[in-house]
Amino acid sequence: MKYLYLLFFATIIAQRVARHETNAFMNNVVGSRAISTRKCSSLAAYSSSSSKNRDKILQRNGGHFELNRFSGRVEFGSTVRLLTNLDNADMVTVSDWLSDERRVALSIWDEKLIEDRGNNVYRLQLMTLQFVTIQLSPRVDNRMWTEIDQSNGVPVFKLQSIDFDPNIQLLPGMNIPASALGIDIEVVGELRPSRDGKGVEGKIGFVTSGNLTPPMRLLPEPALKTASNVICKTISDFAIQSFQKGARLKYREFRMKSVEQHKS
Repeated sequence: MKYLYLLFFATIIAQRVARHETNAFMNNVVGSRAISTRKCSSLAAYSSSSSKNRDKILQRNGGHFELNRFSGRVEFGSTVRLLTNLDNADMVTVSDWLSDERRVALSIWDEKLIEDRGNNVYRLQLMTLQFVTIQLSPRVDNRMWTEIDQSNGVPVFKLQSIDFDPNIQLLPGMNIPASALGIDIEVVGELRPSRDGKGVEGKIGFVTSGNLTPPMRLLPEPALKTASNVICKTISDFAIQSFQKGARLKYREFRMKSVEQHKS
């Protein structure tokens, strides 16, 4: 309960924060790299090794939280393992299914919340999320492609975010523009046939960071971590459930179509 009182207290402060505090916050973030939202429209700039954070995110297990009190910046995220058995699966058929990036891309997310943008880019819409006094409904554009693992010859489906819109809404009384929060979002993932060929396995992870507003800087770390944990669990649970449902359905359709083609 004490954290709820602190969150309420922070909201009240946000409505009464002194002008010079807000100006100081703005002067601190203007000119820093954090204020600008990372944008990248060139797919050629991205490959399996071009993101410096990609390997770091995929090597994690579970939640991640980092708070820099000096700069007032917070970073958090989550990486989850994907392991899904598929009906009547075998290594050859699963490998064939993974070889088509579009086929896999349209199975990893709720079909109502994914949009094919062309050129191997797919837009994922996330649910509305609440982080203390900030509400956001992110959209993330991802490049999705399939590579052949040179060590064993199996296809590996890969995902790398290239652009995003955090779609931020601040609670009434917040006297700063949303752009000053300097939010950054990165999503990565990969998927390959399971060792026994009975399904697929891999990981999907994300990390987001941003500047804390002056009122939010007053909150203790456990309160901020609790708020981030809720977001991480919400996104991770949705990703796992969407993938398991979509992959099983799309693979079943693919296998049935393959069987019919062989019969004819």
